[in-house]
Amino acid sequence: MTAYNFGDIVLIGFPHTDLQVVSKRPGLVLYDAGDQDVLVARITTQEYSTEADYKIVEWRKSGLLAESFIRLGKQATIEKKYVIRKLGALAEPEPETVKSILIRIFKL
Repeated sequence: MTAYNFGDIVLIGFPHTDLQVVSKRPGLVLYDAGDQDVLVARITTQEYSTEADYKIVEWRKSGLLAESFIRLGKQATIEKKYVIRKLGALAEPEPETVKSILIRIFKL
């Protein structure tokens, strides 16, 4: 079974909130416990600027096709069988910035 690391960017069949429709879209791997699931945050090209959103600075180096935003408040646990492929990973020092946002929004 494929293992993913925090900061990996994958192309997945991402469910809409109504769970009726699935779209291919990039997601940021937040956690992989080594089982059949992976926790991801949605990535979108639509600009958002809440405290839980992050604009990817090095989006080209990360394997994305356009300027993108990570919606850290929009997370989902996805079965790995829905991961189509790995696109890339966040470039340093962006993973640490994402971690600090997660700590802030969850007040850990």
